[in-house]
Amino acid sequence: MTTYLLLCVLATLCSSSLQISNVDSPNYIGAVVHYHPITEQSGDQEVTEVNALNYRTIIKKAASYDTDIIVFPEFALSTIPKDGPKEKEFNETEFRAHYRDMASHIPEPEEGVVICDTDSKYKRSLKIISCAAREFKMYVLANHHEKVDCSPNLRDCPSDGFLLYNTNVAFDRDGRVLAKTSKTNLYKEPGTNVRTPPRVSTFRTDFGVTFGNFICADVIHKWPATHFVKNSSVMDVIVTQHWYDAGAFLESMEVQAAWAHAADVNFFASDYSDALAGGGGSGIYAGKRGPIVTHYPFETDNALIVAEIPKLDSRRQPLQELRPGKSFVYVFDRTEVPTILGEPSKIDYNLSGNWYNLQLTTSQLLQPDQKSSHVSTICDRGLCCDFHVETSYDKEVVAKSPDSKQYRYHLVALNGVNEFSFGEEICALVSCTSDSLKDCTKYFDESSDVITPMSIDHLVITRRANMEESVLYFPETLRRQGHRALNGGSDFAYLASGPNDSSLLIMHLLKPQSELATFAIFGRRFDWDGQPPSAPHDWTSTVLNSLSSLWLVAILTAAGSWCYTRR
Repeated sequence: MTTYLLLCVLATLCSSSLQISNVDSPNYIGAVVHYHPITEQSGDQEVTEVNALNYRTIIKKAASYDTDIIVFPEFALSTIPKDGPKEKEFNETEFRAHYRDMASHIPEPEEGVVICDTDSKYKRSLKIISCAAREFKMYVLANHHEKVDCSPNLRDCPSDGFLLYNTNVAFDRDGRVLAKTSKTNLYKEPGTNVRTPPRVSTFRTDFGVTFGNFICADVIHKWPATHFVKNSSVMDVIVTQHWYDAGAFLESMEVQAAWAHAADVNFFASDYSDALAGGGGSGIYAGKRGPIVTHYPFETDNALIVAEIPKLDSRRQPLQELRPGKSFVYVFDRTEVPTILGEPSKIDYNLSGNWYNLQLTTSQLLQPDQKSSHVSTICDRGLCCDFHVETSYDKEVVAKSPDSKQYRYHLVALNGVNEFSFGEEICALVSCTSDSLKDCTKYFDESSDVITPMSIDHLVITRRANMEESVLYFPETLRRQGHRALNGGSDFAYLASGPNDSSLLIMHLLKPQSELATFAIFGRRFDWDGQPPSAPHDWTSTVLNSLSSLWLVAILTAAGSWCYTRR
C-alpha cells in the first residue's frame, strides 16, 4: 500500500512538472507539424491508425518543450493513396468509396465527449489522439474526414447514405472534443459535402486565448477567412493545409504571411509535407510583424516547428516582445517517425502551376545593367500600378563568373480571373530564371551556379483601390533564400490611406534585398469568383506611362508615417 501511494505521488509530481501556460502568462508555447503521412495500408492497422500513432510520437516530443497547443496538417490522418509519385485521382464515386470506411463519426463539441473513454463508435485514430492530448496535457488540433450517417430518402442525403466532410477537430488537455469545423472551399475533393450554412469555429483555452480555425483554400476565399480578419475578439487563428505551391502569387509561405499581416493575428499554418508534388511549408506568424518561425524544406520530411508566442491585447499589441532563441524547428529522423521510404523526394524547381496566371499580366522587364532607376506605370484591364525601383548591379561579380546564372525581374499588373476562377488584382515585382515572363514561376535548382549581382535597393508600389468592394488586399513578400517572407515593419511597410472609395495603397521596401522572389500588393476580388478565366495576353511587355520620382516622393510625404490600420 505504501509503495502504491508513493507511485501515485511521483506520478502527480511528474505530471505537475509540465510548464503549462495560464491566463496570466504573457505568452504561450505553440507548435505546428510538417508531416508526410503513410498513405497505404500495410498489415492489419488502418492508415489512419498508423498516422495517429506517429502523431502521438510527435505530441510526446512537443511535450518535452512545454507545448500548450499543437496543430497537424490537412489530409495527414485520412490520406489519399499514391499513384506513383502523385496522389491518385478519383471520380466522385471512387472518392466517397475510399472514405466510407476511412472517415469517422466526430461528436459535437457540446456533447463534451472524451473519445479516449469511448468504445468503437469513433475511429481508433481519433481515440489515440484524444488519449495523447490527455496524457501530455496539450491542446491538439487535427484534420480528419468526418462521416455523418443519413437516410438516402432525404433530399440532401447522397444515395450511399452518408455525408462526407473535411473536418478539423480540436481536443482540450483532457482529450475532450472542444471544437470542430469543416472545409468550405474544396479543391480536388469530388463527393465531399459542404455544410450549409458554413460554420465558424472558435475555441477558448485555459491560458486565456481564443482560437479560430479553417482549412487550406479557405484562406484565400471570402468565407470563413475574412470573418477572422474583421473579428476583434479572435487574435489567434489556425489553418491546416495540404497546399500545392503555384508561383508566383500562390506559394504557401507568401500566402500564410500575407494573410497573417492582413488579419494582424497570431497565425498557425500546418502543411502536408510532399516536396515532389509541390507541397508547401509550415510556420507560425506574428501578424504584421511577420514570421516567428517557418520551415520550408526542399525535400520531404517530418518536422516540429515550435515557438513562444506573445499574447495580444485588445489593440493587437503583444504583451511582450518576441524573444530570440525561443523558437526552433526539430526535424525527426526516420527511426522516430518512419513514414519516408527510400530517398526523400526533392522539390521540383521547374513546377509552373501558375503560368496561366502570369499570362494574364501586363509586364515590363527590368534592365538593371542599363540603368539604376526604374519609374513606370503598368496597367492591365483598368488596374494601374505605379512602380519606383532603384537597383544596383555589380558588373565585377558577373565578370568573375561569366557562365553563372542570375535572376531577372519583371514588374507586372494583373486584373482578372485566374485559372481557378477567382478574381485577382495584383501589382508586383517577381523574379525569373530568364528574361521571359514564362520563367517567372521557376527557381534555379540547387546544383546551379547562381550569382546575385543585382540588388533591389529601393522599391515602392502604389495603386488606388475601392475598399468598399468585395475585396481583401494582402502585402505578399517572399525571399528565394530559405523561402521565407519578409518581416513587416522592419523589412517592408504597407499602408492604406484616404477615403474607402479611393484609398491609396502603398507598399515600400525598407531594406535592400538581393534575394527577392515576390513583392506584391495582392487583391482578392471575391465578387468575381466563379466567372470564366480571363483571356491570356500575348506576353508582350507594355509600359503605358512614366512618372517622375518627385511625384512618388510627394505621395509618400502626403501619406505620413507608416502607420498600420486593421481593415
